[in-house]
Amino acid sequence: MSENQAVKPQLYDRDASFDLHALPPMKREIVHALHSVADSIPWVLSATLTGSFLNSDDLSGVSDIDYIVIVDQLHRERFESLQATFQKQLEPVVQAHGWKLRINPTLGPLKFNDEQTAVLHLMLYSREAHVKHVIESPFTCFDWQLSPVNHRASMADIYPAFALQPRHFVSARRSITDYLNDYRARVVSYRELVCNDVSYEERKQLKPMTVRDQHEFAYHIIRFLMKNLVKLLTRSNRDLPSDELQANFFRYFPAEESPIRAFFSELSLRKHGQQFDPPVENLDERLESFAATFEQQFRSTFHSHATRHVVFRHAPTPQNYAEDGSVRFLGRSNPEILPPDSAAISSLSDAISSLDAPLFFSSPQTRCRQSLASIDPSVVFETDDRLQEINYGACEGMTVQAARNSHPALFQAWQQGHDPRFPGGECTEDVFQRGLKAMTDIWDKSPTDTVTCTHNVVLRCLVGNALGVPRSQCYRLKIPHLAPITFIRTPEHGVYLDLTPEVERQIFQSFSDSMR
Repeated sequence: MSENQAVKPQLYDRDASFDLHALPPMKREIVHALHSVADSIPWVLSATLTGSFLNSDDLSGVSDIDYIVIVDQLHRERFESLQATFQKQLEPVVQAHGWKLRINPTLGPLKFNDEQTAVLHLMLYSREAHVKHVIESPFTCFDWQLSPVNHRASMADIYPAFALQPRHFVSARRSITDYLNDYRARVVSYRELVCNDVSYEERKQLKPMTVRDQHEFAYHIIRFLMKNLVKLLTRSNRDLPSDELQANFFRYFPAEESPIRAFFSELSLRKHGQQFDPPVENLDERLESFAATFEQQFRSTFHSHATRHVVFRHAPTPQNYAEDGSVRFLGRSNPEILPPDSAAISSLSDAISSLDAPLFFSSPQTRCRQSLASIDPSVVFETDDRLQEINYGACEGMTVQAARNSHPALFQAWQQGHDPRFPGGECTEDVFQRGLKAMTDIWDKSPTDTVTCTHNVVLRCLVGNALGVPRSQCYRLKIPHLAPITFIRTPEHGVYLDLTPEVERQIFQSFSDSMR
């Protein structure tokens, strides 16, 4: 794909699989009221209805009406205006059915259990805050993208969560670590929006846990780990029924299946029956045992019996950009590199030093050879022709605009969603085939960890393939020079991408820029 392809198809269908007319009248009225507010405000970019609200006949047993609203910017006036407008539009609807309305404008698991009260959990994000939330809270955002009820742009069109990564289970917000820390401290942590005249910040707050909270947290921790492990290993985003979810989970992580099933079943009965007195026997010990069993199997799968592979793009060269800063098609030309950035080299070296006796591989092109030598002049590496940059053919060395002027049919084909070859060169699919085959051969045959230096389009293909990015969208991935991109190869489950938040933000930058 071209560096400047303008076509931006929607990543996910909206309202494609949910018939709002099938909802009971009260719920249908609530949805219409919510969407009418979103429609009336021009700076609302996206509105998504999620949670248990859609899955029951009335509001009984529904903890919240979860409504996520993304706006271009958020400040005090808009924060207050949104709450007032939703209150005005929704309150008459629920009152007509004998319910009171309460608005909860916080972020996180804070719950209210007032009798006969519908709680609108109004979760507000600016565009920038949504991007941050996807990177820091991928489990939540991946779940929310399942919702069939979107209004205006979908969340994924603003900024997508494409797939889960192993690191999310230990370092992301709302990871197992976060939930267990809250449980052990007997607090529910949530975030308040503190607004000023021009912007806002999210401020962490703590609420003491009740006995009910303890049981619901324990249930949520187990279900959370089960469903997200299954999503990770199946590379899918499906919300499975409980029996199917447990069957899948224990197929992958079978240790202590019988006691875990019994514990989860008891918690589920208590939660859905709202019976917490007397408490579940040995609640703390059984939850800690589950967490320890999960962690042991997770580490065995993704650490003890896995290999790690750092792949990076070469250092910049004088020919990557024209004098005016515009992107130049640099494929099979062979320039030398510019003096590498010391901070980038240091970060890359740190990532490599964490590997176990790695073997080194490289594209045969000069810029990759020199980049490896800049890390360690004595490094010994093997070259593979399949790791070369895409062959731009007749467009080699041209700026994007010059290529557009010389080969308009090429750009027209891209705009129509095709994958044409550069005149006398390759297309993206060619690079997918040879690049993926090269890395599969290297990783499968290497008895230990590896380091590979290659090029922009090759890495786009590797990253896009690992995360399930539609191939028509891979041109939007921005691969930074010298950034460590880590892949984890497991013997039983294949290869997973494991990006740091900093590198992930750089790679997906254009996905947030495109909605501006």
